[in-house]
Amino acid sequence: MGEGGGSSKNFNSMSDFMKDFLAGGVSAAVAKTATAPIERVKLILQVQHINKQIPEDQRYKGIIDCFVRIPKEQGVMSFWRGNLANVIRYFPTQALNFAFKD
Repeated sequence: MGEGGGSSKNFNSMSDFMKDFLAGGVSAAVAKTATAPIERVKLILQVQHINKQIPEDQRYKGIIDCFVRIPKEQGVMSFWRGNLANVIRYFPTQALNFAFKD
């Protein structure tokens, strides 16, 4: 029974590791997806002044103006444009962090 019990314990610890890994990764993906609209608006407001093709009168006036105009002009899903790359980058970092620190 000595060897059988050890392999069962290893399987359980590996199973726990995978549960923690997936929990960390999925929670990171959910968090990034939930905050993606805020990040997108922030990014647009930061870089709009660099683009000389956007006339001064067509630039976003602030956060509220950006949140109102983006769905009208680009559609609601444009808030999550580029989110998949962000999730792919962040998933393994948080998954390993959660799995090893628990």
